[in-house]
Amino acid sequence: NILTGDQFYNFLTHNFYRHFDQNRAPLGLFYHAAWLKNNPEFLDAFLYWVDEVIENHPEVYFVTMTQVIQWIQNPVSIDSAKNYAPWQEKCSPGPRTDCFVPNSCKLSTDELPGESIRMHTCVRCPNKYPWLNDPTGDGFL
Repeated sequence: NILTGDQFYNFLTHNFYRHFDQNRAPLGLFYHAAWLKNNPEFLDAFLYWVDEVIENHPEVYFVTMTQVIQWIQNPVSIDSAKNYAPWQEKCSPGPRTDCFVPNSCKLSTDELPGESIRMHTCVRCPNKYPWLNDPTGDGFL
């Protein structure tokens, strides 16, 4: 178990070098933001580790899994990576519109016959409750 920030830092460093010194496979960092926020000692260790990696390894990039896949589909050299177009895109969610009174939708689904499911949404109510084979709830699939 990782109980301290120092242990978390050592865990990150060990795994980084295990990837870096061997096959250079992407190292996934899957830590929930709430976990880091609720454990400030771990957040400090994580941020210190990130800064250290960036400072000591200019050939290392912190990217999303989508960006990893884009690079796998169209790899470029380390020299070209700084200007790699998919890694230059910034997330811009656009203007936010508040929804003070959402629609309350009483919906059915073919997966649960006879059941009603209540869903709240700020857009129009779908025809049916969204499900795996009908993610928009249109009821056409």
